[in-house]
Amino acid sequence: MREFLKCSLFALGVLTCGTAQAGVETENTNVCQTTESGNEMGCVSDKVVEAPNYDKVVPIPGWTRQSGDSATTVNEWKRWWTYLRMKAPVVMNWINGLKLRIYPGNEVFRSLFVRGIYDPNLAVIVNALLPKNGVLIDVGSNMGYCSLLASEVVGEDGKIIAIEPSERDFIRLLDNINLNNLKNVSSYRLVISDREGDASILIASEERSALNTLGTEFAYKGVEKLRSETVKSTTLDAFIEEERIEKIDVLKLDIEGSEYQALKGAKNSIEKFRPTIILGLNGVALKANHSSVDDVDALLRELRYKAYDVTFDEKFQLTPLSDIRKASGKIIVCLHESFMPPVLPQPKNQTWGELIKNFFVR
Repeated sequence: MREFLKCSLFALGVLTCGTAQAGVETENTNVCQTTESGNEMGCVSDKVVEAPNYDKVVPIPGWTRQSGDSATTVNEWKRWWTYLRMKAPVVMNWINGLKLRIYPGNEVFRSLFVRGIYDPNLAVIVNALLPKNGVLIDVGSNMGYCSLLASEVVGEDGKIIAIEPSERDFIRLLDNINLNNLKNVSSYRLVISDREGDASILIASEERSALNTLGTEFAYKGVEKLRSETVKSTTLDAFIEEERIEKIDVLKLDIEGSEYQALKGAKNSIEKFRPTIILGLNGVALKANHSSVDDVDALLRELRYKAYDVTFDEKFQLTPLSDIRKASGKIIVCLHESFMPPVLPQPKNQTWGELIKNFFVR
């Protein structure tokens, strides 16, 4: 059986690595200071902070991934300034009893610290499409945002498979699994593509750590390259057979332009299990990975999948896409043609009194 890289975190804060034939078994420890390759990870604080008053995952109209760059309430402004002065990571008590280690100087962690959430509409979709005891394969898990939230949805008998190639972000994924003692989440440091072997990945700077890519360049202007890493690559078909995965309910692919290659390497599994596919779609990123939106569209049609946009026109819903090029730069949901789109949870309608109260309290 193919051996996958397994990393364990020890109390002294130093990462050591070995090999294992399955997912990483994690334990409650401190996050590491350095990695196997010698990359500096920084010092860690055991300080615990509370999240803003955000107790559930609900859709938010108009949310963008830049929403953590500013604030909308008095308390959020205070947290924003606190985050700007943050010098070391802290542990934050988060939603549903979860904990997250928050790192300074990072757009994702800034949003989580300031507003209590990051990309809530994506989280709502993942959670709404996952059944109890279900299986999510989260390709491009980063520090585990969606995987952590989904772990409660699927329950003890469900399974979350979190896959992240970046050494920095894989370590953070492991750490967040440790912090929450999650038994239904398995983590793998792998590239998912259409071939097996080794792959080179561009690692983005700390500020834009969610934008690592297998492409020749980053999809967004101004993203600084930290370094390149060589990571073991496999196909989802080979991975699923190797790990003896018996079903997939949701397949999330948000991997900065290599979605087409990942889909090509998963054709047999998609045809067998017919999972809901949540897909990051960015024409610039796809081009940097030698593919295109048209390539993705043709492959989805070959697999007899229909694409849906996530819209807020009259309500939060999945709207059929006749041309997926119109959704470039967005997350789309793809369902087998035999499935109907589900009804999604709706935003909470607030009274003027609640809006005013939240401005001063939330």
